Amino acid sequence: MPQKSPGKPRRRPAKSQRGRKDSPAALVFFAGVAVAAILLFFGYAFFYLPDQKAPKTPAPQAHTPAQTKAPAPAPEKTAASPETPPAVSAQAPATPAAPAVTAPATPAQPELPLKPGSPRLTIVIDDLGGSLDQARDLLDLGLPVTFSIMPNLPHTREVDAMAAKAGMEVILHQPMDAHGSAPQAAGTLRAGMTVPETAAILAAHLAQVPHAVGVSNHTGSKATEDAVLMAAVMTDLKGRGVFFLDSLTSAKSVAGKEAAKSQVPNLARTVFLDNERGQQPALLMLAQAEKEARAKGRAVAIGHPYPETIAALAAWDIRRDKSIALVTLSRQLKGN
Repeated sequence: MPQKSPGKPRRRPAKSQRGRKDSPAALVFFAGVAVAAILLFFGYAFFYLPDQKAPKTPAPQAHTPAQTKAPAPAPEKTAASPETPPAVSAQAPATPAAPAVTAPATPAQPELPLKPGSPRLTIVIDDLGGSLDQARDLLDLGLPVTFSIMPNLPHTREVDAMAAKAGMEVILHQPMDAHGSAPQAAGTLRAGMTVPETAAILAAHLAQVPHAVGVSNHTGSKATEDAVLMAAVMTDLKGRGVFFLDSLTSAKSVAGKEAAKSQVPNLARTVFLDNERGQQPALLMLAQAEKEARAKGRAVAIGHPYPETIAALAAWDIRRDKSIALVTLSRQLKGN
């Protein structure tokens, strides 16, 4: 076969030529796409994601512990209501103490209607106001005892309030001048005092015993013998509408006479329970008071808040003559 003569080298198809030319462009294209994607990703992450997360960050701040516990005051206020009962119960101890102080609201043996001509007896205890325990002991007796309270003592006002709350009768036990050289306390009524002086003392002392419905004399053997002084006293008591009980510390007392002149209701002591101190002497004097009541229709027994006298009253109440009515001074004066 004839040999082919050598010629020019054969050219490759244009396709391969174009492939070589196109390859850099494709790479550039894909690289650009990749770069753009990366840029978009970082742009998204940098600009968009913080915006998406931003609400979430304040959200916890919007519900900070302070705001989350904001409703707590409501429970605390609600809890305040349960605290109210303790506040009330904190006052409750005062209530238990009150019965010990005030005893029953009314005497254990209330005054009952009396039969016509029935004998009446009144028990008066003087010199009260210096001790709350003495007042409690009297209230514990459950008897309608008249509380004769002295002014200017440590518990004058308290004993007055205790007796009144328990339904007991209260009178002022007014200090008056006595024979002898013993110094008299301030506020003692003495012979030679003017009417205004007498009235001022009575006004000041009755203000300390606001529940008093009457006045009696503490000592006063000299004062009650003075007609001028007694007239001044009775004039003042008449204006106040209170009665007078003469302790009869002097057989020469003109207190009852001056009271009658001024139309002031008045009574006088029948017996002292404890001139001789002791339970047995007091029981004997209580028996004497009953005898006087049966004989005269009424009697007034005056004692003092000695333990022996209070014990005698408790023992006497068990076996006393129940036909004799225990009444207040006010009821003695009314005669019913």
